[in-house]
Amino acid sequence: MRMIQSDRDVIDVDFMSSKSGHVYGSVSSKRCTVCKQVARSKCFLSSLVIGTQGHPHWTVLGGKGSYKELVTGLERSKIPYHLRLLKELQESELLTSRQEEILAIAFESGYFDFPKGVGLKGLASRTGVKESTLAEILRRGQRKILHDYLERKSRRA
Repeated sequence: MRMIQSDRDVIDVDFMSSKSGHVYGSVSSKRCTVCKQVARSKCFLSSLVIGTQGHPHWTVLGGKGSYKELVTGLERSKIPYHLRLLKELQESELLTSRQEEILAIAFESGYFDFPKGVGLKGLASRTGVKESTLAEILRRGQRKILHDYLERKSRRA
């Protein structure tokens, strides 16, 4: 994280660590050609992992049109890329990045455990989100996950 914070192009950094050691957060920078292409394409960045060779592995979500726009933008900017997987997602499968982030923090914090590792109030304190807003984010995210699970189960039956 220090390396990110010391980068001259970084404007703002906001990180939060979970008990299991996962780090969640956001970074604002002055310039990042790949980031600009992702934003212009109306795709959104789901995750970024630095691989063993030091190369970034981006997980980007978006529709067919937005994905094509991203690829065109990367090629136009002469940014090399390697497509590892292209999967068409159903709308019911998509969580917003905020829902995914909050659900992951809740899960890592023991919110879904019995007994709970953290309650809504504690989770709100950790995330800096009002309890009522947090409850809504959790409810909508859980609904999408359950809907997807039940859809898949009914297709197998």
